[in-house]
Amino acid sequence: MKGWLLLVLLCAGLAQAQTYRWIDKDGKVHYGDRPPPAATAKAQELKMGAPTADKTLPYAVRQAMGMYPVTLYVSAECADACREGRDHLKRRGIPFSEKNVATSEEIEALRQLQGGGDVAVPVLRVGGKTLKGFQDADWGRLLDAAGYPKAR
Repeated sequence: MKGWLLLVLLCAGLAQAQTYRWIDKDGKVHYGDRPPPAATAKAQELKMGAPTADKTLPYAVRQAMGMYPVTLYVSAECADACREGRDHLKRRGIPFSEKNVATSEEIEALRQLQGGGDVAVPVLRVGGKTLKGFQDADWGRLLDAAGYPKAR
């Protein structure tokens, strides 16, 4: 009986989490756990724990997004590696939120996310796991483990 109660409480906690979907000025769709920038006009809150309302995405992608949202951290100085990482996600058809790290506060937050040390971009965050730097095979394994399809 205790196991069922724990399962019900866990599911209720997941249902309370918030995920947001918004479209930026360039028409790019973003997903994230924080509200979109104030200047973003087209925004909607999505419910976690179940596939999102965007029925244009394959079910497997919607299911993985609900449990393991993807965020790509980049900076203005990051050219080739950030482009390669972004292209990798797009080739696989994975919806992701992109965060440009520019201010000292954002750099410090990314340092904390990486567990300290030097900050290097790109950084891929899938659910609670973080990878620093673009490595095609490593990113692929992390995305595979989260249940994202290999390609669309």
